[in-house]
Amino acid sequence: MKNFIIAVILLVLMIGFVTVNAIVIDNITDKLIEMADGDINELEKYWEEKYYYISMSTHLDILEQADISLVEMKSYLESGNEEEYLAAKQRFLNAVDEIKTGEKLVFYNIF
Repeated sequence: MKNFIIAVILLVLMIGFVTVNAIVIDNITDKLIEMADGDINELEKYWEEKYYYISMSTHLDILEQADISLVEMKSYLESGNEEEYLAAKQRFLNAVDEIKTGEKLVFYNIF
């Protein structure tokens, strides 16, 4: 009986951690999407601040895609290449959306 109670407590704790993680990632990605239309330096600074939290639960490939797209955005903006900047911005937003979707709180993601 004691083992069952410990198992239930651990399961509840795990579900709690998954829920908190989903809420934190959702808030971070929402802010990233909002900031994508603003100053690129602020977006880059925020991305670097939150990268560690996102990397704890997100696949590295998606993080690399977002990181590369952000660097490309900055480079194209500085060079004045508007079309490539917008394309890189869309790739960044797609990667952020993929991060958000992957961490969405659904029953499948819990188990």
